[in-house]
Amino acid sequence: MNRGKEGVGDVYQQETKYRRGAMPGGGLNWAQQPSPYKEYLHSKKQYPLRPVDQEGGRPLWETMGTRRSIRDYSSQFITFSELSQLTWATQGITSGACRFDFRIVPSAGALYPIETYLVANRVEEISPGLYHYNVKETEWSLLKEGHWGPELSRAGLGQEMLEEAACVFIWTAIIERSKWKYRERAYRYIYLDAGHIGQNLYLAATSLGLGCCTVGAFFDQEVDQIIGVDGKNEITIYLGAIGRPQ
Repeated sequence: MNRGKEGVGDVYQQETKYRRGAMPGGGLNWAQQPSPYKEYLHSKKQYPLRPVDQEGGRPLWETMGTRRSIRDYSSQFITFSELSQLTWATQGITSGACRFDFRIVPSAGALYPIETYLVANRVEEISPGLYHYNVKETEWSLLKEGHWGPELSRAGLGQEMLEEAACVFIWTAIIERSKWKYRERAYRYIYLDAGHIGQNLYLAATSLGLGCCTVGAFFDQEVDQIIGVDGKNEITIYLGAIGRPQ
């Protein structure tokens, strides 16, 4: 293959292959491991998750069979209890052992590089605004109030559902959490992690009778600016719109 005609993605795929006899060497420096938790210590308000109901909802197989991407939402609110269920389904801690707090979704090396932000348009009991999910404290932290749906829609290539949704999950990755162990191959695992999270959001929303549609098409820098990340050390990688179906 002519390397001069390969795209960036093609080169990355080839350069990050694991090859027998040519695996990266060296041990891990545990003292330099990045923290798996991000906290906004000076956030305006905190909203702890409601107790999660692990008994209700549709049966799993029925939920899987009826899952669809729903793009048309009503103007109805979702409840904070429903938001709590969705949050737990994507980032909930389920057990702990040794150095790790294991979550409801798998992550390469249990490193959990994904952070969760929320643009709340219509969620009962919380103001419209931008939030960050504090995994360690199991609470949403208010970063800034306001209606960010229109701006997010523009950043999302004009997709109106991002403005019409009751809320939009925004997932970022703190690259060094994975790169600390997996080096350049870390990016592969980060996107796999995001896929696990997105599917859990779909299934949880379907079980609750809510509509969900994940989004990978957006102007990266514009979404980064909305949520206040640098786009290099922490990057936006995925969105998930939630609302009551019309």
